[in-house]
Amino acid sequence: MFMLNKVTLSEILKKALEKQPLVQQLTNMVSAQTQADFVAILGGVSIMSESVEEVEEIARKSDALLINIGTPNGESPELFRRAVTAAQKKGIPAVLDPVGYGFTELRVGLTNSLLEWSRFSIIRGNSAEISALAGTGEAPKGVSSGGKQNDMRPVVEKLAKKYGCTVSASGVVDTISDGETTLCLHGGSSLTATLSGIGCALGSCTALYSAVASPFEAALAAHAAFRFAAQLAADNTTASGSFYRAFQDELYGLHERNLDWRELLV
Repeated sequence: MFMLNKVTLSEILKKALEKQPLVQQLTNMVSAQTQADFVAILGGVSIMSESVEEVEEIARKSDALLINIGTPNGESPELFRRAVTAAQKKGIPAVLDPVGYGFTELRVGLTNSLLEWSRFSIIRGNSAEISALAGTGEAPKGVSSGGKQNDMRPVVEKLAKKYGCTVSASGVVDTISDGETTLCLHGGSSLTATLSGIGCALGSCTALYSAVASPFEAALAAHAAFRFAAQLAADNTTASGSFYRAFQDELYGLHERNLDWRELLV
């Protein structure tokens, strides 16, 4: 069970730096570079391949798996199935990022089929995607829209119980639940909304931390790290481009700061 007062953000960040987990990322071509960069900044190593022939071997050699359905193609169902099956056989955590869920029938069907026959450690998406997955709220407009955010606590709790995993929803407030404990985090900066691929990078970094912490702790660490880094970066810039670089720099140095994630609690 998650112990509220025993989780130290810096400890999880340092564990990732020490272990340097290998994260297999079956992800979208739009933000692949961003995801690889952010995983590297936080101490991990990325491996990306869309080859059905090698996806199982990569899973067996990895420490965590991310499935991001952002740019699906005809081979995606088989690619994802093989990766998840191999990851489960090895016992490594798998994170699902249902990008654009609810926007097209293909994305809905692909995500639903994944959830029907496999179990994920963490499901992570923006508030619109998670609401659509739970059957509440409107579907996202495209793949970057977070939609109108209401109280996400009952939504993430419902999904966490349904799928037996940790669920996190990002938005104006980030909400994380394992079905028993639910936390909401504020902070960060509105400038993150001007950057493409940050949500996908958050998914990859959630997978990174899942290799060194429990699912709930991994999701909490990733969301808290992004919130703190964005907040610190915004103190030094008001422009999107310079904010992006400052955001990366602040993430890189987070493990050296004594930050208490409870400061972000709503």
